Amino acid sequence: MPTLETSKSFDTLPIHCFLEKEKHNFLPKVWQCFFDQQTVLLNQTDTKSCFYLSFSNLSKKTPASANTLLEEMTWVLLSNPKCNIVIWPLSSIDNTQPLSLLTLKTKTWGVIKEQGYICLSRFKEYDLVKQGIHTALCFSHALIATDKNVEQALSLVRRLKNKLTLEQKLFLMRKIYAVRELFSFSYQDKNEYLAHKKTWEPFFIRPELVLNSKIVPAKNRIPVLIATHWLELGGAEKFAIDLIKALPKERYAVYVTTDVASFNSWSSEITDEVEAIFHLPGFLTQEMMEVFYDYLIRSRKIRLMHIHHAIQAYESLFHIRRFHPELKILDSLHIIELPPNEGGYVDSSSHFFESFINHHHVISHYLRNFLVQRWRVDEDKVSVIYLNVDSEYFNPELVKKGQIRHILKIADNACVVGFIGRFSQQKQPLEFIKAAQLLQQRWVEEGQTNPLVFLMTGSGLLESEIKQAIKKTTGTTILLHPQVQDTRLVYQDCDILMMPSENEGLALVSYEAMSMQTPIFFTDVAAQNELMESEFLVENTQPLAEKFAKAVWPYLIDSKKRQQAGEKMRAYIQGHHDHKQTNAELLALYDALLTK
Repeated sequence: MPTLETSKSFDTLPIHCFLEKEKHNFLPKVWQCFFDQQTVLLNQTDTKSCFYLSFSNLSKKTPASANTLLEEMTWVLLSNPKCNIVIWPLSSIDNTQPLSLLTLKTKTWGVIKEQGYICLSRFKEYDLVKQGIHTALCFSHALIATDKNVEQALSLVRRLKNKLTLEQKLFLMRKIYAVRELFSFSYQDKNEYLAHKKTWEPFFIRPELVLNSKIVPAKNRIPVLIATHWLELGGAEKFAIDLIKALPKERYAVYVTTDVASFNSWSSEITDEVEAIFHLPGFLTQEMMEVFYDYLIRSRKIRLMHIHHAIQAYESLFHIRRFHPELKILDSLHIIELPPNEGGYVDSSSHFFESFINHHHVISHYLRNFLVQRWRVDEDKVSVIYLNVDSEYFNPELVKKGQIRHILKIADNACVVGFIGRFSQQKQPLEFIKAAQLLQQRWVEEGQTNPLVFLMTGSGLLESEIKQAIKKTTGTTILLHPQVQDTRLVYQDCDILMMPSENEGLALVSYEAMSMQTPIFFTDVAAQNELMESEFLVENTQPLAEKFAKAVWPYLIDSKKRQQAGEKMRAYIQGHHDHKQTNAELLALYDALLTK
């Protein structure tokens, strides 16, 4: 098995990608331009520290991937000492999961050669068939987004839409990875075991290792790193997305990482707002993430790292602080998790990583009290900055009424009670169904003649249980609708929202509904009382459904009462919780940390 160079010279010589000049000139112009814009330099000098770039059947279509592609491929080889070659095919191998690295199979290799690829290897001449195809890794997604690949992906989404939630997909992925790892041992012959070796590949790449890169300089801007969990639909993620968009690009050069395997459907929202996005699970082993964070901070000269519920970023702080003592580290915390999660990020941030963090941003005074009282965090080290909402965007005057009603064939004169959120235990959607039955029963008893409809918008692990519960209801109209990108349509067509969550941070749906002038009732959990009046908060004890039905009823039968409540809620949001206030306070916090 070939080894990485481990002499002292290797620590000072930058790794680069070697491509013969003649081969470069042979490339189609779109590919010449693509490779010339890569952050890792293409070199015509063959040295001990280079990896070899080759390709086959490159079409004239422009690659869809970013200019960090060769940088990521280089890190695949650095992260996997037993891998001799990494291949990025022009067509997808597997679109059924997020971007990942797959062990190459002989049959797959035949298809890849026919359709085209680029690859990076440890050797100038390397025959996969003769020297071991099991030493190759292959990216699962296409390098070029062809119409065929897009259609395959869309077809897959359609098939899985009502079958698997994102949580279920990720759970299955972890099982698949475990099985693959188990079977990978069968590829090793006797001489591959460590005890039979004469030399060994390094498992841990030294931090001094550098790539021969041409990073676009930040010029007079401050490089900042936004480390996220993933870029999927969610309150914490939306906060990170909004922050990235709000950061003034003339002052900040923004880099983004994700550290949990995901389709990252919101990446497109910020592609033009950032210098680069690195989806770490797509090209790194978990063990190498901390080394990559060190490299990323050093190569981009990052001055501020802002962590948004990113577990691998937290875990890397032990390593990062060894080499970057001047780096400012800020985290944003949203919710204290219920058992068995033992407090979640809010608890573990102070429990395990407090000495590495310069400052905490929390979304409520409730969380601030938790850090100060439980973990004795200095009060000056915690800033309360509410999530808030863009009341100019979440404006009922800008959204046409009846769009969701039209899709679901709900009568214009119907009274609609809504639920919007994940179908998970945290949101307690089954309590919503119980409350719906109680309200329907009273609606009939009181002689109300207009239709009463209950609308549940979202998806999640409890979807099948919800459908079963709805089937058991009699005389109650409960409709399901998939989660929507533009939630304003749902708020606009609901007369009231009823949210029986068992736990929250400070729910984003509260801000949005209030801004849309839609009266919302919530369980009195966590920091909800920092935003909502007690009249619209329901004690989180049993019988919860009965308590919700009792609180909602006066507003359900009185349209004027609903209108007055909605107008008051919107006015409060405009006066106290506008997103411009959030952006201004966060920018001031950035400035304060960077000038210390």
